[in-house]
Amino acid sequence: AKRLLGNKSGSEEAERAMVSLLKAECGYQFTSKLEGMFNDMRISKETAEKYRSHKKSLNNTVSNDSRDAENGGKPVDVEVSVLTTGYWPSQNVAPCILPPAVKAAMDRFQKYYLNTYTGRKLSWQTSTGSAEIRATFHPQKGSSKPRRHDLSVTTYQMCILVLFNTRDTLTLKQIRDETNIPEEELRRHLVSLCTPKHRILRKGSKGKGISGDDDTFTYNADYTSKMTRVKVPMVSMRDASSASAGGAKGAGSASAAGGASKSAGLVDGSASVPLSVEEDRRHLLEAAIVRIMKARKVLNHNDLVAEVTRQLSGRFVPPPQFVKKRVESLIEREYLERDEADRRVYRYMA
Repeated sequence: AKRLLGNKSGSEEAERAMVSLLKAECGYQFTSKLEGMFNDMRISKETAEKYRSHKKSLNNTVSNDSRDAENGGKPVDVEVSVLTTGYWPSQNVAPCILPPAVKAAMDRFQKYYLNTYTGRKLSWQTSTGSAEIRATFHPQKGSSKPRRHDLSVTTYQMCILVLFNTRDTLTLKQIRDETNIPEEELRRHLVSLCTPKHRILRKGSKGKGISGDDDTFTYNADYTSKMTRVKVPMVSMRDASSASAGGAKGAGSASAAGGASKSAGLVDGSASVPLSVEEDRRHLLEAAIVRIMKARKVLNHNDLVAEVTRQLSGRFVPPPQFVKKRVESLIEREYLERDEADRRVYRYMA
């Protein structure tokens, strides 16, 4: 589902071929939802084309909707994937509060869709969306030209960043109240916007974690990147949770001890190893992966797991699932990338 919605599928033909094999092996009932997903994506592409043609026919380059004022009076371009409820993993997450210009674009699409297909109902899933934002930063020294970057972010990150159009600094509580993003996801998305490589926001408290409701986030006018188009990677939920637990502990909160013990546990799922030991193992494993990939440049998954296990066997034996999670985390932070031709092959990113 994530691959289809994020357009990350290596080959649609390969995906369909796998579904056909599963259908032949396990029967129609086993693959009916998978086939429904592919059908939804095909219909969504057709609907998007029809909606673009509909907008062109209106020749409406300047919007009459007052909500579009914050976007310079121009309507926001929106592309919607319409999914059938029974086919996709259900998410019982309330929609977040979207920027007025985005909400206006969604309302226009909904009006068009419900007029075209009568008897249907749309329920927005803002937790799975993505967005492209054109961000303007202060000119560099010696230049009068503002710096512009196209940021590829999630819908939640978009909602957070747009708040800084009118204010330079906001607290965690203010952001939560104005976006209605669930607490864990809010912390995860804020931490992702404060990482050293993509520090679009500056966090007021020290350390990786978020100390509490009064912790501040400030627009970083000095943000720089060599790329015009920047994809802001998400930290994993586990990394965000451990960072927040660490930040709260440093602040001396009584609830920090409970948070720390809850996230403690062995890398293989048991709960007999202290959090600090698990943290050390995670760093050791990531360092070993980066060291191996820096030397080899290109390596497939099984060879990487074997080499990592061999190098760390004197300290501990990492389960393959733990290795896989750390590899995914390194891909999110752009230390590694997957080969376009073979998703099980990793490449080192200098």
